[in-house]
Amino acid sequence: MRARTARVGLTLVELVLAIGLLSLLMLAVFQLFDRSISVWRRGETRRALLEQASVVLESLSLDLAGLEPGTQGDFLLEWVRFDTDGDGLPETKWPRLRLVRQASGAEMARAAAGGLVALEKATESAETNAVAREPVLFPTANPGLLEVVWTIQPASLTQPEARVEGVIYRGERPTTELSSKSFLASDFFGASHRPPAGATDEVTGGLLWMSILCAGQTSVVNDGWRLGDALDTVATSWDAHGRGRANRDAHPFNEPHVGQPKAKGRALIPRRVRIELEFERPVDRLRRTKLVQAIDNQEGLLQVDDGRRVPTEKGSYVLVDAEWMQITSIDDGRVTVRRAQRGTTAAPHAGGAMVHWGTALSREVTVATYREDWNL
Repeated sequence: MRARTARVGLTLVELVLAIGLLSLLMLAVFQLFDRSISVWRRGETRRALLEQASVVLESLSLDLAGLEPGTQGDFLLEWVRFDTDGDGLPETKWPRLRLVRQASGAEMARAAAGGLVALEKATESAETNAVAREPVLFPTANPGLLEVVWTIQPASLTQPEARVEGVIYRGERPTTELSSKSFLASDFFGASHRPPAGATDEVTGGLLWMSILCAGQTSVVNDGWRLGDALDTVATSWDAHGRGRANRDAHPFNEPHVGQPKAKGRALIPRRVRIELEFERPVDRLRRTKLVQAIDNQEGLLQVDDGRRVPTEKGSYVLVDAEWMQITSIDDGRVTVRRAQRGTTAAPHAGGAMVHWGTALSREVTVATYREDWNL
C-alpha cells in the first residue's frame, strides 16, 4: 500500500477565508481607531476654543464689573453692519462697546504706558534678559477712570470662508488723557466703522458670534434672559445718557431698553450683563462641511456633503454666509434648520457655501455698584 504524501500549506479556499477574516479584523480596528481619534480631536478643539473664549470673557468681565455710574461715567453698546462681500449692502453685524470704568493705580499706570501690548512687550523683554532679572515696573499712579473700547472687525473682505469671522480689538485710555481723542467722541469711528490707527490692540480672531445682553432696573433674569419690549425683559443695546447714540436704523438690536429711565446727569448703567461668545479657529474650517446644492430664502432643509461635520446637539446654531440657522434635526446629510436666527435675515445661499459653527461660552457679570441687589 502506497504511503500517502503529507499535505503541506493552505488550499485556495482557506487562503481566501483567512484574507477575508483578516480584512474584517483590520476594518474593525481601523474604525475603532478612527472613532477614538475623532473623539480626541473634538475634545482638543473644544478645549482650545473654550480657552480662547475664557481669555476674552475674563478681560471683558473686569471692564464691565467696574462700570462708573457717576457724572463722568458712560456706557454705549451698539450694533454696526459691515459689507463683507462687496455688493454694496452691509450684511454682517457685530456689537461695539464703549465705556468708562473705575481703575486701580496699577491699571492707570499700565494705560499711561501704552496698554496691554506695552505690558506684554515689557514682560517678554524681562523674561529674555535673564541676567538682569529686573522686575517690570510702571510708574506709580493713583486710582482713576479709564475709557475702554471693544470693537470687532471682519477678518477678511476677500476670502469667502473667512469673512464671516470677526477679529476682536480692545483699547484703553485715561479719561484725563488730552493727547488722544476720546473713545466716546461721535467721530471716533470713521465711516468704515474702524477706529483710528493705534487706538486699539488685537485681542483674538476667529469670532463667529458675540452677544452682550443688558439687564435694566426692571429686568428679571432669574428665570432666563429674555429679549422683548416688556419691562421685565433685557436689551441688546444701551445708551447710558439716553442721547440716542445707538442707531436704530442700522439694526433692530439697537432698540433701547423699554424700562430705561431718562438720564439726569449721571450715567445710567446696566445692573447685570450677560456675555456669550462663539469661536471657530482657522484649522477648524478645514473640517467643516459645505452645501451640496443651493437654497432659497425659504428652504428649511440643508443638503450637506458630510452630516457628521455639523453639531449633533439639537438646538445648536450654524452660520451660512451671514445667516444664522438653528438645527432642529439631522438625518445623515440632510439637516433641518430654523432660518434667520440671532437677528439675521434669511437669504439665498449658493451650493458650496461653508457651514460654520463653533463652541459657545457664556458668563454673567454683576456691575459692582449693584452687587447688593443680587445679595453678592
